[in-house]
Amino acid sequence: MKHVATALLAGMLACGATGAIAQSSEAAKLVPQEIRDRGTLTVGSQQTFPPVEFKKPNETAVTGVSADLLAEIARRLDLRLEYIHGEYSSLIPGLESKRFDMASGGISDTEEREQKVDFVNYMMSGGSILVRAADKEKYKTITDFCGGTVAMLLGSNTIMKALEAANADCEAAGKARFTVDQLPSAPDAKAQLDLGRVDGYLGDFPALVYFVTNAPGSYAVVGGNYILTPYITSWAFSKDNAGLRDAVQKTAQEMLDDGTYKKLLTTWGLEGGALPEISVNLPASKRK
Repeated sequence: MKHVATALLAGMLACGATGAIAQSSEAAKLVPQEIRDRGTLTVGSQQTFPPVEFKKPNETAVTGVSADLLAEIARRLDLRLEYIHGEYSSLIPGLESKRFDMASGGISDTEEREQKVDFVNYMMSGGSILVRAADKEKYKTITDFCGGTVAMLLGSNTIMKALEAANADCEAAGKARFTVDQLPSAPDAKAQLDLGRVDGYLGDFPALVYFVTNAPGSYAVVGGNYILTPYITSWAFSKDNAGLRDAVQKTAQEMLDDGTYKKLLTTWGLEGGALPEISVNLPASKRK
């Protein structure tokens, strides 16, 4: 009986493994031949954007919720994952110049950006504002910054449009416009906040929550969970790389269906940003 049970267990495991391989092989067939031959999926990323994609102090590995998702996607597609560093504002140009196969690290899908690249949407997010803990009662919404200075990432067009609209509201209320400092990375922007050179740092809500959690008593998110503008965090692909785009979308959808997707988001406390499906080119502006 022991041998029979062992054989049955082995058969069950084999069937499970075969099923997983069968699932992934359908998506793997969509991967362009050049990438399959190379065996490596190259990802452009700023690598300074916790908890999405970043490097911990004195470590070389890229970690974060996107990094975990991409590692599992690459595994299922039988590809090695290789990160290529790029500042946020250079990620889409890097795709267009074929510097890497896909771009990641907190890029939001917008109708304007879809004119240049395609997106696989994997998480709901939004632009929020980080302030020093001592100022948490002073600021409740973006209009409380009228006449002050805020920092943001260079290339964050979605946030910039929202800031332009907010500045118009400042002027309409007879208040001075606020100044916007655009900086290349999240650490640069947060450093300006630490030094008191800006009153707030505008960034992705998940990243700001990470800063608050990892430095108790130092920071606060304006209004607790104030969202200046909602958006969909995505992976970007060049327009002529639909095969890879679809392979990543299909694999990520399989992960959503089998529970892996939600489990990985939960690891980073971001399960609230889970999407009901892994979509292509469906920005916040097109969602109900």
